[in-house]
Order: sequence, then structure tokens, then C-alpha cells
Amino acid sequence: MELIGMINMSFKKLALLSFLTLPLAGCGFQPLLSGQHDTPQRFNLKVSGTGYSAYKFRRELEKQLALTPRVNTKAYVLKVVVSEGYAPLAYGTDATVSRSQIQALASYILQDGDQFIAKGTVTAHSTYILNYTEEFSTRSAQAAASERTLVSLTEELAREIMLKIRSAPEKKVKERPVSEEEKNNQW
Repeated sequence: MELIGMINMSFKKLALLSFLTLPLAGCGFQPLLSGQHDTPQRFNLKVSGTGYSAYKFRRELEKQLALTPRVNTKAYVLKVVVSEGYAPLAYGTDATVSRSQIQALASYILQDGDQFIAKGTVTAHSTYILNYTEEFSTRSAQAAASERTLVSLTEELAREIMLKIRSAPEKKVKERPVSEEEKNNQW
């Protein structure tokens, strides 16, 4: 008896959800990540930076861009410069740093072949606690915060890139002007 009640409740929830999404069908709403999910959008990546952070950023960005649906058949060029920095955030009573912050910055240029589409900067932050009595835990916390920051940075960059691609105007082919003589010679 309870199973039938649960099925009826699930059916009612599904019907309500369908009814609530009906107004979105005719308003031109198009989700940002809609498209062909069988193949990802094509990108040619050019990532520059130093050390492990550039390597990790590139690997995470490849994962994020592989999840983006194909919007069109173009192969975009994405040039990214990534940097990472550390700054003290809080001090203890003895004037030692007790909390530190990692800031990762990615400056990008998005192009369609030679045509410029977008340029921008994305940042991500993460903090970690410093423990001077245990160096290993501090190093471990720093490495984990760095990883979190870079993953967050790539997620934000992938969202922004997809937004820029969606909002970029389509390139229109210019027609060659036709002279009066050519108009008269057409059959």
C-alpha cells in the first residue's frame, strides 16, 4: 500500500516539474551547457606558466573542456597564462603567520582562427592554516590548497569560455558588391 502511495507521489512531483518548465519552452531559453554531448567542443590550448601549477592547470583545463558540449564545428584557440602566488592572511599573537592564502590567476585570449573573440582574467583563492611545529602538515595543507585553487580556477575559466563562445556574434561572410554592368550581364 505504501509503495503505491510513493509511486503516486513521484508521479505528482514529475507532473508538477513538467508543468513548471512548460513556460520556459517558448521563451527562447537555452541552457549554457546545451549542445551535442557526444563530442566535446574543440580547443587548441596554449598554456604558459612555471612549475607544477602550469602543468596541473593544463591537465585540469583539458578535463573541464572535454566535458563541454559541442556548440559548433569551430576549433577555438585558447591562450592562457597562469600564475600562482602566496600571501599571509592572518597573524598570531606572536606576530607569526597563522593562515596563508593562495591566489591563482589565469589571463586568457580566445580566438576563432585569427579572429579575436574574448580576452579576460579569472582568479581563484584558497586558504590554509600554517602550523610551524609540524612542517609536514603545513606542506601538505599548502599542496592541497594549491590543488583546490587550480581546480577551481579551471572550472571558472571553462564556464567563462563557454559563455564567451555562446555570446560571440557569428562571423558573416561579406558579399562582393555587384556592379551595374554585372547585373545587366546576368541571364
